[in-house]
Amino acid sequence: MDAAARRVRSADLARLAALRERREAEAGRAARAAAARRQAAEVAEARARQAVCAREEARAAGERAVYARLTADGAIPLAALEERRVALARLGDAVEASREEAASEAEAAAGARGAHAETLVVLARRARETRKWRSAQDRILAARRILAERADEREAEDETLMRIGRAGDAA
Repeated sequence: MDAAARRVRSADLARLAALRERREAEAGRAARAAAARRQAAEVAEARARQAVCAREEARAAGERAVYARLTADGAIPLAALEERRVALARLGDAVEASREEAASEAEAAAGARGAHAETLVVLARRARETRKWRSAQDRILAARRILAERADEREAEDETLMRIGRAGDAA
């Protein structure tokens, strides 16, 4: 590590660490945005499911009303029967359209969940890279401090030896 610590400039080391932190922050923002999109898609999916239930209930109520009228009126003209059949078909079509919309919303929600999971993976990788670079920076700076302390100790020893040598020459 001593050789690596001598070769790396402090400014470069700080720039690399700052770059990793910016990338981690960017990944965090992307993860938060994906979480918001996922949440919105899940809310839309829940609304679509509720709409399907409401349409199915409306269809059942409409069918009950039509069948009650058919049995209560006795003989009815063919045009009225066809009109009621069309009304039942419309109710069925509305339920089917609502189910298709719910399926589409469920697919969108699944896609949003997948995208959110992917952004969380990227965020975890960026955080790991940031921690790795901080650790490397700490090790390099510690190695530099040790080198500087050793240099100071050698300087102090040299100075002490020079004073001792001068004192011996004077005696």
